[in-house]
Amino acid sequence: MTAPARPQAWRLGAMWFGIQVVWTSVLGLILQDRVTALDPANAVAAYALIAIAGSGLAAVVQILAGLFSDRRRAATGHRLAFYRVGVVVAVPAIVGVTIAPSLGWLWLAMIALQLGMNVAGGPYQAIVGDYIEPERVGRASSWMSVFQFSGSVVGLVLAIALHGALLGSALAACLVAGWWITDAYARTLPGSRDAAPTLRLDANAWTVIVSRGLINVGFYTLFGFLFFFVRESLGVADARSTTGILFLAFTIAGVAGAAVAGAPADRLDKRVVVTVACGAIALAVGAFAAAPTFVVALVCAFGAGAAWGAFFTADWAIAYAVLPGAALASAMGVWNLAAAAAQVVAPAITRPLVSYYDARSMGLGPRVALVCVIVEFALGTALLWRVRLRRASD
Repeated sequence: MTAPARPQAWRLGAMWFGIQVVWTSVLGLILQDRVTALDPANAVAAYALIAIAGSGLAAVVQILAGLFSDRRRAATGHRLAFYRVGVVVAVPAIVGVTIAPSLGWLWLAMIALQLGMNVAGGPYQAIVGDYIEPERVGRASSWMSVFQFSGSVVGLVLAIALHGALLGSALAACLVAGWWITDAYARTLPGSRDAAPTLRLDANAWTVIVSRGLINVGFYTLFGFLFFFVRESLGVADARSTTGILFLAFTIAGVAGAAVAGAPADRLDKRVVVTVACGAIALAVGAFAAAPTFVVALVCAFGAGAAWGAFFTADWAIAYAVLPGAALASAMGVWNLAAAAAQVVAPAITRPLVSYYDARSMGLGPRVALVCVIVEFALGTALLWRVRLRRASD
């Protein structure tokens, strides 16, 4: 008898590409641009309010959608209905964000976008655990990471090149295409019914969540203060374009790092992969902090991006190994709170330090922020070694 074919991770991961296209473009450029156009006098305050409210709504929706999708999977063997409903709500909201005629309409479009994207995206993050065998989780996580970074590149390019309804339509098309590939394929796979799940997170799970939070504080410190590093520390006249180039270099390199890390994450202790990746990031960021020119900073951005891609792959693989499988979508909603909280914690911790050191020497503050990145990555990596993982051969 012929053994059944193994699920194809790239098809299961295709929807993640569309999700990242949308979020990178909307949160990276579009929202700021639309708020500035609609309320130029209060753009920063209006943007901050929408962004904070959106993050809070996203966290709540992800956890609730994860909980109900776990129950749906226990009854039917899958959670595909959540993907479909989320995409249906998100598509008009994406276009609405790009053409909103007033701040009020922009608020409504963003609320609808957060609802749709997180109803789909929260349950979707459990897809590797739903269909992939444990011994292939590392390589499947690699595909998720590759789609994460390649989607970010495409989203950034689309947001720069297109505007208005055309941009919204292009983003919506990417989301629908990714969803269609995943949904059409997942419908052909046998489902898996578990007992009615109850979310219980043990000490291992909480250690992974806190570790991820610390490492993400470092990540958001790096990107939250990259613009100011370019403008003040490197003294570049066109800081906006230069920061965009560095971000693209980081993201493109992340695709390669994510792809390379898949097999080691299956064969080796996943904590080793995270430690090597975080060590490489620390070295790159340290060189970045001391960089005297844009060329040196660009090389460091490539190195840091490749290492971050490797970390992202191992991070997903550890989550699938440690979080409870029967309530995986619910657990990953909590897991994502680590990244959401980091977006608030990073500027709250780092901004006073940057102001303090800039008052003594202009440009010193952003360099100190990069030193903070190294410390935060080191703390998160050290904490991860308290996690007990089974070996791949167990």
